[in-house]
Amino acid sequence: MADDGVGAHESAATHSAFLVATSAEPDSGKTTLLGVLGFLLPKPFAGAEPTGPSIYRFVDREKPTLIVDEADDLFARKTDVKHIFNASWTRGTKIPRQVQGVTHWFDPFCPKVVGLLGMNLPRTLVGRSIVIKLWPKRPDEKVDDFSHADDQEFANLRRKLARWAADNAAALKDATPLMPANFRNRLAANWRLPFAIAELAGGVWPKPARQAAERLSRTTRTPSLGLQLLAAIRDMFAIGRMEITSQQVVNDLNADPDGIWREYRGKSPITQRQVADLLEPYDIPPVVVHPTKRMDLSRHGYKSEQFVEAFQRFLPPIRTSEHRSRTSKARN
Repeated sequence: MADDGVGAHESAATHSAFLVATSAEPDSGKTTLLGVLGFLLPKPFAGAEPTGPSIYRFVDREKPTLIVDEADDLFARKTDVKHIFNASWTRGTKIPRQVQGVTHWFDPFCPKVVGLLGMNLPRTLVGRSIVIKLWPKRPDEKVDDFSHADDQEFANLRRKLARWAADNAAALKDATPLMPANFRNRLAANWRLPFAIAELAGGVWPKPARQAAERLSRTTRTPSLGLQLLAAIRDMFAIGRMEITSQQVVNDLNADPDGIWREYRGKSPITQRQVADLLEPYDIPPVVVHPTKRMDLSRHGYKSEQFVEAFQRFLPPIRTSEHRSRTSKARN
């Protein structure tokens, strides 16, 4: 069915973002999308219930695009598959296994497409994924049924895609595409090759590609509790405070009756000890402070200078308009 030529991924990718198709409810088009992609790829392989060894052995030998549908709880049930997917994100990360007494280093690096209901993905996989959420069509929307059969139109598209990839392999490998603001580290690595392809295609493609990437990234990236706490504390310091007691931190966090801190981890309001535990990985311990309110008997808390590095390295810059809004909200 498929052209065996080397695609853009094999020739130019350093990092391999997983394409994840998900939906809130069944019958939203995930299997159809994966089927269409299968007919456009050079070496697709669609498999159900893969095991860890079957993945890295098959991928090492065939260099396919791996398509895994109905993966709703796959990574929770098969942690070895999760670890292999994590390792396969970076080219050159290999898996050593003994084969007839000889150590063989299996290469799991290949494109991977995953379809699942909901978002039951480990956090490490979400950070290595480009996630698209599908919605079922409305009653008034008419689309042709997909027969899941190869045809000449698919063959022509595969041939053109393979030719384009071959012609542009060197340019893609050396490309340094323009990144949207705040696309750094793993997020930038996920989108480098798609952006490079869009820029080489030229015309109208670069702008909508970046717009789509920003929209998809906003809807799929859930900050860790540590990052959410850093953002909340940045707001506390935004009104001109230079230091704040631990008691005032938890008071401010728990002031919102609908906030995540009122039922921390599904239980009771967050405590001073839990705040300290969340900040510990960022090397921000409680220190002696001097409370400005007589009723605040706490003598431990945090100084703004402790957070400078963490704010700069872990949080995106605040735009001017956003800064005014947050400052006003913090004062109130």
